[in-house]
Amino acid sequence: MENTQKRIFVCEMLQESNSFNPVLSGFEEFEIRKPMRLKKAGATIDGMIACVQENGMIPVVGLCMRAKSGGPVDHAVVDSFVEKTAKELKNAGRIDGVLVSMHGATLSDVSDDVCGDILEKIREEVGENMVVSIACDLHANVTEKMMRYADYICGYQTYPHVDHYQVGYRAAMLAIRHIRGDRAKMAYVSVPIMASAHGYTTGTGALSNLMRRAEAMVEEGKILDFTVFQVQPWLDIKEIGSVIVVIACDENAAKAAACDLAMEEFDIRREIQGEKLYSVSEVIKEALDNDTDKPVILVDSADSPNAGATGDNAAVLEALLPYSDKLHAAVSITDPIAVEKAFSVGVGNKCDFMIGAALAPGLSRPVCVKNALVKSLHDGDFTLYGPAERGCVRNIGKTAVLKVGQLMIHISCLTQNNGDLNFYRNFGIEPTLCRLVSLKVCTSFRAGYEPISAKICNASTPGAACPDLMALPYKNLPTPFFPFSEISEDMISEPKCFR
Repeated sequence: MENTQKRIFVCEMLQESNSFNPVLSGFEEFEIRKPMRLKKAGATIDGMIACVQENGMIPVVGLCMRAKSGGPVDHAVVDSFVEKTAKELKNAGRIDGVLVSMHGATLSDVSDDVCGDILEKIREEVGENMVVSIACDLHANVTEKMMRYADYICGYQTYPHVDHYQVGYRAAMLAIRHIRGDRAKMAYVSVPIMASAHGYTTGTGALSNLMRRAEAMVEEGKILDFTVFQVQPWLDIKEIGSVIVVIACDENAAKAAACDLAMEEFDIRREIQGEKLYSVSEVIKEALDNDTDKPVILVDSADSPNAGATGDNAAVLEALLPYSDKLHAAVSITDPIAVEKAFSVGVGNKCDFMIGAALAPGLSRPVCVKNALVKSLHDGDFTLYGPAERGCVRNIGKTAVLKVGQLMIHISCLTQNNGDLNFYRNFGIEPTLCRLVSLKVCTSFRAGYEPISAKICNASTPGAACPDLMALPYKNLPTPFFPFSEISEDMISEPKCFR
């Protein structure tokens, strides 16, 4: 008897690109991974698989690969993913739908729209009638090509991102409804704006109010799903903008809601640009004056690997060194050369180190750290404390902790999930015992750090993810485009539906 159980193909190609990071992301940056299938707290792909299984269907898991954020991807990686995925689709037997986990803001040295390219190739393999549903980051740059080749696009609805699992579940559920004959319509509206990712959250403020309105539309049954794609701002490309995607039972409802939410996105464009940036010296003074038992957080978002920067800028370390005897602080830097030296020196021994500018020497300069004690050495594995992707394991390569006075220096070969509490804790540095903690991250740290912090200070620091967008050398952005030039309501795109 023929098995009529529905089968859904699931795959992942996840990387966020930064145009200003000169280091190409090659094969060595990507890990091939198996889904963990954690309940409620896992990654996007786990949410997809769980939804498929819970609805009595069979997940057919294809190639799943991810890399930390970084420079544009070597297009050979993209070609390899497409080739292997096409082969897996051919060999999968009968399938009834496709789910894809991707970031949505992925460039290569050949293409400005890697995600659109991948979806185009998948559509060629499966045909026009098969449902293709994707899950993306809230910071995706949703393009017209992505809309043309995907039936449904879902993105995170939280920033800091804590709904990785849920977005996968949402994308899968829309595909399942479609397979069962309950097909919805997807509309999108583009707004020509961007904002630095340090300047807003979905928990408070103007963007939070917009999210609550959209959530109310879902709760009232007006729409099925929505995403406010607050585009990643470190993409210097021609097709870019914040995009509102709405999925509803009929096209008119989807278009109307997308227009409504886009108008509010336009209205809050100034409020989401962010507040004052502190100088590093001002943050150090805040920490020295701090008389609480909680740390001051120095947010070095310009060098955030989560935003595609290199993580190797030592500007904050340089500023902290004169205070090493009186300020208990923690700072991290990506520097594989310094790590190898620490391993050769050995635990318990002291040495002079040159730290910083190991990956992108054109963006910063190294700093001499004299007579540093090698406190500990590690293989780089750590488990995320969460709440985002709680329980998932990351590896940052060989890692060392150096100590100079009261200053703890975390150096690693790679950097990712810098804003997770266990990024320091698993390597013997307890953030709650510091008076200052430096984080190379934009906003994702807030979910874990806000409850334990005396004050959070967004700092003015150099790097490929500079929060002062006016200071970056954009060359390809469309015009007019906010905040670089003023825009008007008539520059908001007309709502579109493609499938």
